[in-house]
Amino acid sequence: ETSELIAEQLGADDSLAGLAATIAERAVGNPFFVKEIVRDLAERGILHGRRGAYTFNAAVAEVSVPPTLYAVIAARIDRLDNEAKRTLNAAAVVGTRCAADLLTTIGVEPAFDALVDAEMVDQVKFSSPEEYVFRQPMIRTVAYETLLLAERADVHRRVAAAIEAREPALVDQNAALIGEHLEAAGDHGAAYGWHMRAGAWSRNRDIAAARLSWARARHVAQELPADDPNRLAMRIAAGTLLCATAYRTAESMSHSGFQEVRELAAAAGDKRSLALAMLGQYTDHMVHGRVAEASALGTEVRALLEAIG
Repeated sequence: ETSELIAEQLGADDSLAGLAATIAERAVGNPFFVKEIVRDLAERGILHGRRGAYTFNAAVAEVSVPPTLYAVIAARIDRLDNEAKRTLNAAAVVGTRCAADLLTTIGVEPAFDALVDAEMVDQVKFSSPEEYVFRQPMIRTVAYETLLLAERADVHRRVAAAIEAREPALVDQNAALIGEHLEAAGDHGAAYGWHMRAGAWSRNRDIAAARLSWARARHVAQELPADDPNRLAMRIAAGTLLCATAYRTAESMSHSGFQEVRELAAAAGDKRSLALAMLGQYTDHMVHGRVAEASALGTEVRALLEAIG
């Protein structure tokens, strides 16, 4: 099958026989790798003609084929002009699907035509705003990883700001996406607030999505420096919501981090959060018919609520 695909991509010219064998050995049965190698060779001038009817460039003294699919894609990206490369990198930060006007908003002049010609992206929406998707996830991965960390973080911040500003009426609906971009930028404090906001918006719409947002909030809170004055309270708040809603899902309370919340709340003297977490545990016991455990915990919760007043 690989040999048939290579013949389909290259053509039947006699000059290609040795090259076809090299491609087959390097691609190890990966059809996408085969196509990317052929595109790479054509862009480098080693192949002349068009797909399915190439000839070997006799003027080339030595033919080198990149050792990995990643290397092939990286080399092809490197040959793009600056505008196309900047468009590809920014689109990779945005996501699998990217609207052209969003790039304009963050200060990147879209140059998608060159990327379509290079078969790196496909246009999937032709009315305004035009939208494009990466032809293969690997292309997006390489484009994303070739950005320097500082540049990547800056684009994530600009994308987050653009999503918030361009559709004010949908800001709560987009809160999870904004949080993801800020988290990727390393802005954990800001990301925490957006993840918590996303959870609140989803709570009565999709409890699984809400809990995922609170779990992300808990994670970014843990990533804050140990000396951050808000770190403990943030961890408790996200963890408490996970514990309080665990009974609404099939997840166990241990997965929700009940013991951790209990210890953190006790250390902080936060009796209210501790009571909410314990009520979640109590409800979970009752929902699953663990009456003895619920009874024991209920006594403890009652005493705590009385202490709170």
